[in-house]
Amino acid sequence: MHKSEHHTIFYPHDRETLSAQCAIRIGQTDKGDKLSSLPSAILTPHASYTHVLKLLHKSFLAVSSLQPKLVVILAPLHQEALDVDKPHFLFVPTGEGIRLPHTDIHYATEIRNTLLSLFGDDIKAENSYFIEEPAVELTLPLTDSYAKGVPVLPMLTNTHDATECRTYASILEKITALVPETLFVLSANLNANLPSKLATEHASTLVRLLEDGEPLLESLRSKQISSCGIAAFEALRYQKWGNNGWVFTSFSTEGEPFARIPHEFITKERIVWHASAKRKEV
Repeated sequence: MHKSEHHTIFYPHDRETLSAQCAIRIGQTDKGDKLSSLPSAILTPHASYTHVLKLLHKSFLAVSSLQPKLVVILAPLHQEALDVDKPHFLFVPTGEGIRLPHTDIHYATEIRNTLLSLFGDDIKAENSYFIEEPAVELTLPLTDSYAKGVPVLPMLTNTHDATECRTYASILEKITALVPETLFVLSANLNANLPSKLATEHASTLVRLLEDGEPLLESLRSKQISSCGIAAFEALRYQKWGNNGWVFTSFSTEGEPFARIPHEFITKERIVWHASAKRKEV
């Protein structure tokens, strides 16, 4: 078991406090707000629990009635891959799992090994990136709370290459062929850390594109959007299950909740917009 690296900064180190925060249920949603079948996908924010805990719960509440057999966490890598690891662009952790302050999380080792054998030129098992990148680890406590004991396969990438995004999509397609009862948890924020006016413009544009199921790479290249989750959004867009589009349920920035992103939000600070969302079903 690997040891946790990002407690205290992103989520509580105290076992009882963390368990209590994971056990919170923010109230039931209407039946129409919940996903009803697998495979399915939700969007979760990555930031400190002091800012996004309620938003995390809102994301996972959409899948609270499902019983997945596998959870795949799609998260961004906020650094360049080392030259020694290229041309691999997708990374999975090594080992049997990770020990969090309040529980052990077991990795889906059989699926991981299968993918490494089938996509060995694209995927590499390298745990150092998971030590540096907090997005996966801060998502795991809530993942386990809503899908208790289900094995997890975390994946990291920083690619924006169109061909690699298509390969990423093929990898996700293979996962659902092997385990149809898969829940994808996409950990990403809506924009990079930008001045508030530009951040709000980027976040609003991304939400519009995702709601409509539109491609994202050209908007990224033209600097209209800046989310760290573009590759994962693109890989999910190619999946044949569900519909090409996302339903957003809530937003926040600087700890302030919003039902929708306002037309204009100006402060003196750089900000990041967070959201909870689910991929549309057929």
